[in-house]
Amino acid sequence: MKAHATLQIMTRSVSLFALSAALSFAACAGELALVGAWTLNVERTEAVQPDNSTSHWWEGLGGNFSTSVSVGGIPVPTGSAGPEPQIGSPGPPQMLRCQALTIEHVDDSLLLTYQGVGSEILKPGAYRGMRSEWSRRKLTSSYESTTRKVKRSLEVDKDGRLLMSVTINPRKGKTLRYKRVFDRTS
Repeated sequence: MKAHATLQIMTRSVSLFALSAALSFAACAGELALVGAWTLNVERTEAVQPDNSTSHWWEGLGGNFSTSVSVGGIPVPTGSAGPEPQIGSPGPPQMLRCQALTIEHVDDSLLLTYQGVGSEILKPGAYRGMRSEWSRRKLTSSYESTTRKVKRSLEVDKDGRLLMSVTINPRKGKTLRYKRVFDRTS
């Protein structure tokens, strides 16, 4: 009888451990909506652009896209797509200059790696001048410098695509809004 009672206790303990592990896995799986590798979807990005009269969606992509005009196969100079950045100006945020990115959950932080551009670590709350928070499907962050305020968000939509939104509000000048759409890389 004593062996039977011990066996019942062990069975219950194993069941509770399995339930605890399943709940823990479900919590981790909940983060998988944001976590992963993403590649820019140019067509969908073009379709979701806000109306910025002084900028184009492809600005900030690190020169990976450009417009050109040719007459008889000979390129014709078209000038700049926008004002040239001033010396010492911060330029577009890293996330606007990449065509692929990876989001990883590391300890209590998120590591965002922008292919060919750089990476950054985001911690919940305020960390190194950046305020960040995230849930299972959405990440928001913002920072402020002496020249501008920047608000960024990454959100997985119902179709499983990642929508990136960036708002740059310079101290002097017009607020600019950019949107990018990324597909999950398999």
